[in-house]
Amino acid sequence: MKILKNLVLLIFVVGLLWESFLLTFSTVYPIAAQVRQAAATKIHARHSSYMKYGDIPGLYKQATIATEDRRFYEHFGIDIMGVGRSLFTDIQNRQPTEGGSTITQQLIRNTVLTQERTLSRKVKEMILAIALERFMSKQEILELYLNVIYFGHGAFGVEQASLVYFGKPVTSLSLAEISLLAGLPQAPTVYDPYKAMGLAKQRQQQVLSNLVQSHYITPEEAKQAANTPIRLANNKGL
Repeated sequence: MKILKNLVLLIFVVGLLWESFLLTFSTVYPIAAQVRQAAATKIHARHSSYMKYGDIPGLYKQATIATEDRRFYEHFGIDIMGVGRSLFTDIQNRQPTEGGSTITQQLIRNTVLTQERTLSRKVKEMILAIALERFMSKQEILELYLNVIYFGHGAFGVEQASLVYFGKPVTSLSLAEISLLAGLPQAPTVYDPYKAMGLAKQRQQQVLSNLVQSHYITPEEAKQAANTPIRLANNKGL
């Protein structure tokens, strides 16, 4: 079984890299410009507040990376380990999943691709993610991602989400609030603190644990944040 898994992964990766090479100098060459334009169009249409990379709190960026894509600064657009696990699960279940998606892939999906759950879209997403990292810096990728991702309640982007949930800019958030907010993009409806604070707090615990494991905060800081009451924008302490 292990040999089969490794063989499937090898064939998949070789094929993916070859397709990426073939497409880079044709259809995907302008991918960076396409992503920038799509992101700008979405932000303008939704009247979202755009946050420059340097204005987004470092702790929020760390929470996002620790939770969504721990090897963000090491991979080249796709996480080979994550792809391997996801691919094997897809083969077992005979349907595509979203597991293993990097921040770069998620940016691609939320700008120039659709949300359809098909294997062909997933493969194209990975190819475009590899191409995008050749023409866009990690800093810009993370900046755009944090400005277009959906948080629920009509909030797109971290600044708009902070105002919707806490009634204040993201630069004013505490660790407790940051860790709650950073956990929402995975499933905004499921972890909606207005409707399911218990689940939102469980997700917050995961984010705090990820921050500790990535050595961004101490276990003591995580415990204190987890025990801090959350006050939402409707002024209801929870």
